[in-house]
Amino acid sequence: MKKKSEDLKALILDTAVALFIEKGITDVTTREVTEQLGLSRSHIYHYFSNWQILCLAAIERFMAREIAQFTDEVVGLSPDQKLIRLAEIYLPDSADASWKLYDSLWQMAANNDAYAKLAESNITSWMTLIGDTIQQGVDDAVFRKTDVSRTTRQLSAMLNGYAEVLSISPAKEKHQRALADIADFIRMALAPAAGKKT
Repeated sequence: MKKKSEDLKALILDTAVALFIEKGITDVTTREVTEQLGLSRSHIYHYFSNWQILCLAAIERFMAREIAQFTDEVVGLSPDQKLIRLAEIYLPDSADASWKLYDSLWQMAANNDAYAKLAESNITSWMTLIGDTIQQGVDDAVFRKTDVSRTTRQLSAMLNGYAEVLSISPAKEKHQRALADIADFIRMALAPAAGKKT
């Protein structure tokens, strides 16, 4: 019974996310979620005490899944390969519906503390992943010794800046230029130790 309850809760969250991606967070209603699932409003609120809590839980689940998928995908890659792969998937090269969700989140975060906290948490999670990858490269002598925290902030700022530009007007040519710029930054900031090559 508990598993069935958890499965339904996950289905509610995933349905909400699909609608957020399609329409944006602010343009989705409880009724649309219930109609998609064939549930009553009271059924939804059995699991979530209010609409904002449902929204936050759905977005958090979506973003955590994206990080988990990336982490699984780069298992076995070297630190430099991980950073390049991160840039490849982080930056949209075509119209990406999921960026509509992120755009909605950033807009809501500007005026709502709960959404701001969630956005900050997501940024921190990605920065931790980047920082751990850089530190691994330093430890393995793939990267030179550096101020890991500063380099993490710099690379994160580049990724977020390019992502914002590309999400407005994505194109493969722009995507390739952005990747080349980021790869160049990685080479300049994390030049390998003597005798090593990235």
